[in-house]
Amino acid sequence: MTRLVEDDVRTLTARLGEVDAALRRATGLDVAGVAARAVGTGVGGARAALARAHVAVVPITSGQGVIPGFVECVAAICAHLGCDARITALSDVGGLAEAVGGGVDLVFAADDGRFLALNPRLGLSADNDPCTAWAYAAALDAACGGVAGKAVLVLGLGPVGRAAAARLVELGAQVLVAEPDQARLDAVRDVLAVEAVTLAGGLVRARLVFDATPVPDLIDAGWVGDDAVVSAPGLPACVTEAARVALGDRLVHEPLALGVATMAVHALLGPRPLARSAAV
Repeated sequence: MTRLVEDDVRTLTARLGEVDAALRRATGLDVAGVAARAVGTGVGGARAALARAHVAVVPITSGQGVIPGFVECVAAICAHLGCDARITALSDVGGLAEAVGGGVDLVFAADDGRFLALNPRLGLSADNDPCTAWAYAAALDAACGGVAGKAVLVLGLGPVGRAAAARLVELGAQVLVAEPDQARLDAVRDVLAVEAVTLAGGLVRARLVFDATPVPDLIDAGWVGDDAVVSAPGLPACVTEAARVALGDRLVHEPLALGVATMAVHALLGPRPLARSAAV
């Protein structure tokens, strides 16, 4: 997925309440509710675990370094979820030692390749890629009244797209995948019951789209109808500005909050059996 930039995270930090409100209109759930559905647990249990959690976010300076505002945004998301969240004074290994030595329940840390939530008490970890996929699949499932038996077009089979395709298959969707990289496509078709399609062919057959690409303007307003939903963790989103307006709240798209919330719930509670009608 595309590396976030400062504007992405600073804008999100300022509008977490708006993200909750838009999600409620689209899915009936707020960020914590979508995360609970994604992990397969009840909202009450997830909220209780989040409210008890002490969280530390560690700045990691390796590679391209810390995105300005990133650790502040992760901490703000955790606080919005009810956690006691702080940023460590030290960075890198020193920050990890500071966090664990302070007895926290969760440690968030990201470098150029991985973004993890670590639970030092239980020895659990949660990776942003699958957690983001599960969250946006859960949002799509809630927004359309359940994906079971319905065609869902997955755009892109990178780490998030692969995890999303697997989760949507688990939820009973008819999963169509548009991926130009034949090796990626073959690797997924070897293990999952998905059907390869072109973008144009997939859009003819599916009214539900999971966008895991960094490619803009793939879908225009002419495709959008009352039954269309696009769940788009990809940055930028795959829709034109006209399609974005036509979709309104049926475009689920923000850069970080759903993934972070799902990471937190997953790392606090551990894996849960997935139910097609997850408790809310």
